[in-house]
Amino acid sequence: MNNRLTFSRRTLLKTSAGAASLLAAPAFLRRAYAEDNTVTIMGVETAALDDWTAFEESTGVKVAFEGMASDPGIFRQEVVANTIGERIDILLMDGGIEDDLGEKGFFMPLTGEGIPSWSKIPDDVLKSPLAQGPTGTQFGLPVVMNADSFAFYPDEIGGSAPYSYEILFENEKTKGRVALENNWMTTFPLAAIYLNASGKAKIAEPSNMTAEEAKVVADFLIARKQAGQFRTMWSTWEESVDLLASKEVIAINCWEPAVLEVKKKGGAVEYATTTEGYNKWVICAYVPTQVAERGKMPLVAKALEGFLGGAYASKIATLRGYATALPETGLDYAKANNLPETDVKAIEANIEKVKQKFTAKEFWQNAAPSNLQAIEAEFDRFRNA
Repeated sequence: MNNRLTFSRRTLLKTSAGAASLLAAPAFLRRAYAEDNTVTIMGVETAALDDWTAFEESTGVKVAFEGMASDPGIFRQEVVANTIGERIDILLMDGGIEDDLGEKGFFMPLTGEGIPSWSKIPDDVLKSPLAQGPTGTQFGLPVVMNADSFAFYPDEIGGSAPYSYEILFENEKTKGRVALENNWMTTFPLAAIYLNASGKAKIAEPSNMTAEEAKVVADFLIARKQAGQFRTMWSTWEESVDLLASKEVIAINCWEPAVLEVKKKGGAVEYATTTEGYNKWVICAYVPTQVAERGKMPLVAKALEGFLGGAYASKIATLRGYATALPETGLDYAKANNLPETDVKAIEANIEKVKQKFTAKEFWQNAAPSNLQAIEAEFDRFRNA
């Protein structure tokens, strides 16, 4: 996203304190707050729109969006320690986090009440393990999804599709010109499926590794790091775009929107279809339990319906290359509103691409693996090696 939205912890604490004061205010003030037509959303920036106008017009809801890093640890800190639910109405974060925070009571269970399109969501999407808690409670509304791989310069590397993650981890042509995401949730499982496919190791569940398997992956990545395979690690979307656009690196595991952005700048980059599989993820909308106390659930439900609607689906497809839980609504919206033919074709191609990639075996991203502390420790060992 061009205009990166950030917030300071000081601002966060001040506004949280303000929300707490409001909850303690007389009833007529609380009613006035509940009648406010604005829904405050905090989440990963790739689920945000660069212009919410069409979304707002279709829902009748005003959006105030605040971006945050795609980091489950930071997200958990904001929800638990900083009680972010006291001022935020909807949280957009990688699916899987509900296994921890939903079950502990930080999120409201969702039933579809007030969301007309809820019943149209395919069961395999709605009931994904990335939207439900371990006991089957529905905490998340799937908002956007994709299957990630890596970006690369075909003219530098050669070959033809499908490609292998060997390009990232052991390719001589890319040696010293590879960037990895500074995130265990993506980099570790991608290395794991490469190790599986190449016969170098056996990792039963790449996104839910045992402590011993995490050590095997870390040992491999450390050896490749010491061999000079990797140039750097990136932490923000802007960093990934800059690294790729400048050709400081010619291969990088990144989010697909970075490829679209570099192409706009004239870079001849591609996003890989792969032999081993993909990092399949879903960003879900979670509703903090405090929303019910504020009396804002009817307004929030309108916003959740908006995430299933055509205005959002069409925009997120052309802006990010992502699909929603009901991607066809975006195509219908584009045709009904006479959007440019290039947009219509891009939306059609995007729907087909996501369907194809989601048939791959590997792997569903997991923001809350069983051995989280061990995985984080092994990733730190790799990062600091």
